[in-house]
Amino acid sequence: MNIALLSLEQTPPLSVPLRFFLTAPLFGLLASLLLLYDGPHLLMNRWYPSTLALTHLITLGFITMVMFGAMLQLLPVLAGSPVPRPIFVSSTLHILLTLGTLSLASGFITGWAWMMVSALILLGLSFFGFIGIVAYCLVNVKGRSPTMTGMRFALGALVINAMLGIILGMLFVGVVLPLPMVLTNLHLTWGLIGWIGLLIISIAYQVVPMFQITPQYPSYLTPWLVPLVFFILFLWTPLDILVHLNQLPATVSQLLIGFIGLGLSIFALVTLNLQAHRLRSIPDVTLNYWRVGMIGLLFSIILWGVGVFWSDLAMKPFYPVLLGVIFIVGFVLPVIQGMLYKIVPFLVWLHLQNQQLEITKVISMVKIPNMKQVIPDKFARRQFWVYIMALGLTISAVLWPAGLSDVAGIVLACSFLFLGYNLYKGLWLYRSVSWQIAAAKGKKSDF
Repeated sequence: MNIALLSLEQTPPLSVPLRFFLTAPLFGLLASLLLLYDGPHLLMNRWYPSTLALTHLITLGFITMVMFGAMLQLLPVLAGSPVPRPIFVSSTLHILLTLGTLSLASGFITGWAWMMVSALILLGLSFFGFIGIVAYCLVNVKGRSPTMTGMRFALGALVINAMLGIILGMLFVGVVLPLPMVLTNLHLTWGLIGWIGLLIISIAYQVVPMFQITPQYPSYLTPWLVPLVFFILFLWTPLDILVHLNQLPATVSQLLIGFIGLGLSIFALVTLNLQAHRLRSIPDVTLNYWRVGMIGLLFSIILWGVGVFWSDLAMKPFYPVLLGVIFIVGFVLPVIQGMLYKIVPFLVWLHLQNQQLEITKVISMVKIPNMKQVIPDKFARRQFWVYIMALGLTISAVLWPAGLSDVAGIVLACSFLFLGYNLYKGLWLYRSVSWQIAAAKGKKSDF
């Protein structure tokens, strides 16, 4: 693992990213329980209130929760641009995002306007507070790199997506909006492809070679992919509105999305190729998560293409749900889980090493666990197979909701429970060793 180019001395306190990482599986568990409770209806219609609630429990409560923590951690380390007052900032953003996501999901399910108003306020403060902090850090970054450039474009996509989300939220408090379905599709696309997709690509440029010991991403790809996808999305947005106003043929919008799909496919294929040419052939379960994620991304693009040329399929109520499940559960979730299984052990090891260095000249060293001991591969591998079963059952449940939604909900809940257990296990090990070091130093642990 090459960490020579990292500014490790700038790393924030462990509690800054970990509060987000440890909360995310709990939202995944809530989403699973909602699937278990209302699965047959939830998987049949993308506009069903419980479907909207579950989608946001996953996209906000799990995915964005992890993304917030990852960016607050990576900005100081990768760019040497520390977050000001990191504990206060992370605590505030974490509380706002947690309460806002819970309020939004509750508002969808209950239909209570005051709950939706609360969600808009809390999530608005959370997102624009995060955007302001990250923008401040990115402005202070010296030099350029594909990862930092990609983060800038992902942040721009988040601004657009957050504004669309707030506008759509007004529908639930009685405000009449033009073209609500078009705005919903824009919000979904900017969220999944713009914010989440571009950020995953940007972070992959750094974490795949570093943690998976692969060659670097090729220079013909990294400078242009993220900016090009962003600008195509930006161009597509007004054109898609004109398509729905019957001012342009649908092929214009489909062609632009097709170019985006081509770019994402290239990223997935290049990532799989890099992993096939690893510089070290040591077994690594996180590779399995990334490989499943890249295959899931390719399948979601293929399914979208099939829907373009087979209009009867695209008109089926289950089609958009299936497309969303494959993209979110089959692409985004495994990639994030693979990142968590690398980032959390690395951070635990790093912070324990930093504590240890303060005392090595005075007393005998406390034994620091290596990354493989923080979260053993066997635990991550077991959770991987539970996740694979959950993925297969969830996809199957979209096609047969009455028969499989309950089983899918149970297995998906087990997967998130297992993930949460593994992450908390890493925290427990950290606290145990940290207390030993603190006892040797004669003061309290720094966590």
